[in-house]
Amino acid sequence: MKRLLCALFLISPLFIHVSAQVDSYILNRQNFKVPLTSINLSPDGKKLMGGFNNGSFRILDAESFETILEVTHAHHKAVNAMDMPPKMDFILSAGDNTIKLWDLQGKQIAIWTAHATTIWNAEISNDGKHAVSSAFNKTFILWDVYNSEVLERMRGHEDVAMSVSISPDNRFIASGSNDQTLKIWDLETRQVIKTLHGPAQDVYDVEFSPDGQLLAVASKDHSIRIYNLPEEELVHLLKGHRDMALEVEFSPDGKYLISGSADQSVILWDVISGDKIHNFIDSEAAVMDLVYHPTGESFYSISYAGDLTRWEIDPEIFVIRYFDQDYHNELSSDPLFEPRRKGESKKEYQDRKSEAATRKAQIIDLYYKKYLIKKEQ
Repeated sequence: MKRLLCALFLISPLFIHVSAQVDSYILNRQNFKVPLTSINLSPDGKKLMGGFNNGSFRILDAESFETILEVTHAHHKAVNAMDMPPKMDFILSAGDNTIKLWDLQGKQIAIWTAHATTIWNAEISNDGKHAVSSAFNKTFILWDVYNSEVLERMRGHEDVAMSVSISPDNRFIASGSNDQTLKIWDLETRQVIKTLHGPAQDVYDVEFSPDGQLLAVASKDHSIRIYNLPEEELVHLLKGHRDMALEVEFSPDGKYLISGSADQSVILWDVISGDKIHNFIDSEAAVMDLVYHPTGESFYSISYAGDLTRWEIDPEIFVIRYFDQDYHNELSSDPLFEPRRKGESKKEYQDRKSEAATRKAQIIDLYYKKYLIKKEQ
């Protein structure tokens, strides 16, 4: 949803090679000659919207990544945000200083031109009535979606307001700024009702939890912060990235959080404990955007290297994190997992490998159930 100007990545030393993990948990990956700069999913999770650095966008099948619709020259510059309302009756794209609405065949049906500078972020509320957008200035804009009208220019920050998001219950707006503050606004009155502090540098992304009680914040200071909004207190300061934290996304059930960074990694966090569960480090450039699949069993990421990746949140991730020694001891003690034996035929070895895969899945399932029981206690 939010991303930095492309020039930032071209001039900064972020393209450090990171070796791929042994178990990368990649479900699907596609590389594009032109880098993607934004992604989002349709509300039903079946279509993936992708905005590109050259001003075009595509609608892809969320499973196969096959192109369903391509609109070239949609914007003069990179498409930095895409969204679709609950009715799924149009597509929103934001690039340069304009927001455009398109029908499902790719025909432009509206253009919003209230911004004077490059738009970094735009999203539609869960009820489809409102949208918010932020650009390279101190204010952000609240829109009436179906009338294509500006409802309010939201002023309150003392520096560039990079990120903005509407709460799941459509009552509040969160905004983050280079002034190192977070503001919670009442959507109806359009007034600031809370101001939070904490980030030591610029705020790049803000995200409400599904129940609206928490706010996750990604910052230039490499950290992720999680705030309890009713109590106005910092719950977790999550440290694990080695460079700017650019993007955060809650899982659909609100129990987990993923964060993307200029250090080329995505980290999976436990929201309750603050534990770092897993580091997905198979990208070759800064991670530009993230979106969870509605099932919560996978997520999508894009990097400035041009890759689009769907990652599986495999139960083995949790087993290795919390039962690593017992899990690997059980695997190493079982003869099924031995290397190919002397005199063992190719067919015998393949049959044993198949049986070992089944056994491994059973062991993972056993420990994963233990993890779930422990988590609920």
